[in-house]
Amino acid sequence: MSLTLLKRTFIVVSLGILSLQAKAGDYDGHMGLDVSLSNDAANFGLYSLRESAQEITNLGVDYFFNRPGDKFLDVFGSISRKGMADSENLELGISGKLFYADDNASPNTGYGAMLGFNGRYWLPTEMPMAIGFDGLYAPPITSFGDVKSASQGDVRLEARILPSAIAYVGYRKLSVEFKQHTQNMDDSLNIGVNVAFE
Repeated sequence: MSLTLLKRTFIVVSLGILSLQAKAGDYDGHMGLDVSLSNDAANFGLYSLRESAQEITNLGVDYFFNRPGDKFLDVFGSISRKGMADSENLELGISGKLFYADDNASPNTGYGAMLGFNGRYWLPTEMPMAIGFDGLYAPPITSFGDVKSASQGDVRLEARILPSAIAYVGYRKLSVEFKQHTQNMDDSLNIGVNVAFE
């Protein structure tokens, strides 16, 4: 599959998912923008979130790049259940990504599918605050091109600073194993904001 065709496929699938998700009427929902920055990396995302009394569904697209020039593009989806383990504050769920990875230091590129888990625990504070985490892995069986495997882990402390905005401080580890070497695309603290469009 050519790089141009792959990029076009990502764009079409992403826009289709976001438009379908935004039109679903059984849930309260919104679309939004998520931006996180560190000294050497940035991530920009668009998402569509639906929420009911029992669950949260989130679909979207992310574009990550770093100072050396590595790129990681993905279409993601997650579903979480509220009130897990008899705790109203705990959300746990599963997540997945279709991704394209480009190592700037070599001609290595590839794509694949990641599966994993996500969670959030709302702290009993006056200002709404939560600890969130995500973990995803693409084994060799779902990795193609020059990619042998990939993994991503995120931990963050979130604070709802406005009804439509969440600010957070987090740590992200993004690693892609190519045929000749492993590229750590990100391994750093970051700050970010998640803004909902009403």
